[in-house]
Amino acid sequence: MSFKEKREFEELEVEIPKLEEEKSLLETEMSSGKLSTDDLISKSNRISELIELIDEKTLRWLELSEIGS
Repeated sequence: MSFKEKREFEELEVEIPKLEEEKSLLETEMSSGKLSTDDLISKSNRISELIELIDEKTLRWLELSEIGS
């Protein structure tokens, strides 16, 4: 694994949990029953973005972990 790949791998190990935490918080807010329709739509859209980012970054993390092993 190159220095650049090692650094990217380490950054992904920090980024992925943060994205998952944000997603979890949004899901909790959405299930509270206290949000307006606009807020629900906005948070739902953000969750969709987060799911894509998490999937993308997890796939890259897996690729890098295979290189490093």
